[in-house]
Amino acid sequence: MSQTTAPKISVLGDGISTFAPYTPMVASLYSASYVSYSGFDSVEGTWWMQAIQKVGGEFLKNNSFLGSYVSYTGHYSAALPGRIRGLATDEASPDHILVYTGTNDAANNIELDLFRRDYLEMIHNLQKFYPNAQIWVGTLCRGEPPILDRPYYIEPEYLENFAPYNQVIRECAQETGVHVADLAAKNVTFETVNGVHPTRDGMVTFGQAWAEILQPAL
Repeated sequence: MSQTTAPKISVLGDGISTFAPYTPMVASLYSASYVSYSGFDSVEGTWWMQAIQKVGGEFLKNNSFLGSYVSYTGHYSAALPGRIRGLATDEASPDHILVYTGTNDAANNIELDLFRRDYLEMIHNLQKFYPNAQIWVGTLCRGEPPILDRPYYIEPEYLENFAPYNQVIRECAQETGVHVADLAAKNVTFETVNGVHPTRDGMVTFGQAWAEILQPAL
């Protein structure tokens, strides 16, 4: 799709996609003060800003929250209308919305029927508020174990059930007509701080994977 102006791009996600103050400090894992662990101290180090810049887009808004779920049975569902409305500014709405969420649902074994119900509601709310936006839902990727001994390491057995959740994501996308950024099908993995959250190098890997998927459509 060719545009005379840079497409405006917003992001909906969990802790992997945070960076204060672009996302609220209380809900952000990443910030300039986290550099001793993550290895980067500016928003340009995040996967989403790297992907947006690589495809020639313009960042609009990010509504990502540490520890959030898709499911209403978990913390601060991504389907909530308040979160969806937070993807626009007073002046503009997004042309594209990048969605990467569900890791906390999978790690906590949220029932697939509930995950499906609320993933569909999330997409429907996105389509309701932004009928002209292209929506991209990302399948879930497994991070690599940290190279160094880091605090809060998440044992890999908690993350071994991504496949059924990814299948739900694909089915929900097909049902609603949104795009799938099928990162899992590309076998994307990335270096992490703690088994889940990317390091500086992991963000580069993840952002590049997103950019490769998005580029042909922008």
